[in-house]
Amino acid sequence: MENPAPINRFLYWFKKEDFSASREFLEKEGYKLSSTLLTPCQVLKSRGRDIIYAPPEVWSRICVRQGSWYRESAKEGHYMLMSDHKLPDALDNFLDAEMLTSDFLPERLPNQEELNEIVSSEDYQKNKPKEWEGIGWIDAIMFKLLFTVYRFWGKGDNLKKYWLNQKANHANFLARKVTTKIEGEEVPYTVSENAGVCSSCAEFFNVVSDTSRKLVRSCPGSVIFGGAERDIYYDIKPIQIQPIKKGAKQE
Repeated sequence: MENPAPINRFLYWFKKEDFSASREFLEKEGYKLSSTLLTPCQVLKSRGRDIIYAPPEVWSRICVRQGSWYRESAKEGHYMLMSDHKLPDALDNFLDAEMLTSDFLPERLPNQEELNEIVSSEDYQKNKPKEWEGIGWIDAIMFKLLFTVYRFWGKGDNLKKYWLNQKANHANFLARKVTTKIEGEEVPYTVSENAGVCSSCAEFFNVVSDTSRKLVRSCPGSVIFGGAERDIYYDIKPIQIQPIKKGAKQE
């Protein structure tokens, strides 16, 4: 497979009062802002002066259980937007991370024993949201229908088959068990193919391990709703000009 041309995206996070003022500023600069309707990953479709933002409530619409990563993070209550270019310098204090397509491909992915070890890590067990592992029949049916239609899953695939992968992917960004060295830094990466990824939004939008660089594969939902690429990794590089401290939630 040929790697696509590199695509940069810039991620911004705002408190509610800062978002209102920033939106007004951008509109005066000629930008058109619209809200996501279904999922946070729809912000990936922002292009040029048409910018899509994610309000807090979108994390509890379609991906309710998955949105628990956001609701139990320091970014809970904040607004997010993404642009395919750096926005005016006046908004630099809200610039959180840069997202770039990567040519990284792992030599191999962890086996089941290794995945279980990642999931058993204290970092994951202590920091996973309470709702995240509360899967039910609605999840199983929705995943089966959607992911089969879009050919991520085969006829015999189901949520039970990929559940360990889904847990391990988030766990690895917390525990940093499986990494690759980039520019002298050990960088954790998604430990399965796209079919085994769930809620890559937690890493795409720098909700999980928000001070650490990450190599992230798309979940099927981000491909379907956000137009993310299959089969590649995205390099998420936190900028941390104005980091959001845990506990500093929107009132």
